[in-house]
Amino acid sequence: MLHGIYTPLSGALAQERVLEIIANNLANVNTTAFKGDNISFKLLDSEPEKNYASPLPPANFKADLREYMPFKGNEIAFVGIADIERDISQGPAIDTKNPTDLMIEGEGMFAVQTQDGIRYTRSGDFKISPDGVLMTSSGHPVMGERGDIFLRSSAFEVNHRGEIYQDGELVDRIRIYEFADQRQLERTGDNYFHFGGPDADRTLAANTNIRQGYLEGSNVNAIKSLTAMIIAHRSFEAYQKAISNYDKMLEKGSNSIGEVRA
Repeated sequence: MLHGIYTPLSGALAQERVLEIIANNLANVNTTAFKGDNISFKLLDSEPEKNYASPLPPANFKADLREYMPFKGNEIAFVGIADIERDISQGPAIDTKNPTDLMIEGEGMFAVQTQDGIRYTRSGDFKISPDGVLMTSSGHPVMGERGDIFLRSSAFEVNHRGEIYQDGELVDRIRIYEFADQRQLERTGDNYFHFGGPDADRTLAANTNIRQGYLEGSNVNAIKSLTAMIIAHRSFEAYQKAISNYDKMLEKGSNSIGEVRA
């Protein structure tokens, strides 16, 4: 019976993680270009053949330990987290008519220079600093092929290839990077990502389409996320009840065994 309590416990812990993921997705439903996370489970198979040193009976208990069945590994299958995957699907296009707002259609990310090194983002809600540098809303320069992008005013045009023109002259081209493995991108805050993979897995995008005056919205579906949160919460409550019932059975069993009847 003692082993049985760990099965609903593993389910409760898994559902707790689900609630955390969904809550984070819902908190960013209005964050520009936010990519939601999806969680998947796996069955942790039992390991009845794995032996562990038995701590019972105590050393001063006068009995031959060989008479007792040795403790085994997991004799019951549990549930665990298989993976947390980022949903990289395209978010909706939001028409802002602001010339400093840029949207990436398809794969790719803007490169941003921060004090911690190069970071990447899909969020294109840019602004022009007093020095004329194209910057993110967090105040970090957007990287072009020539370095920082300097503009004389907000009157500029960006074509679908990311080339910036002002007064008919080519100013620079925005760096858009693609990654061979999206799982090597780690969230670092401010809607930024850090790429921890080899440089060979990071390349300049060749066929990415840029739309000026648009922003990419979050790809989180609020209705589906709220429904999933309700299901996860009810599942968590069911596991809690199962754990509570096991605890009551253990308590009753212990008290009954301890009773001395005449």
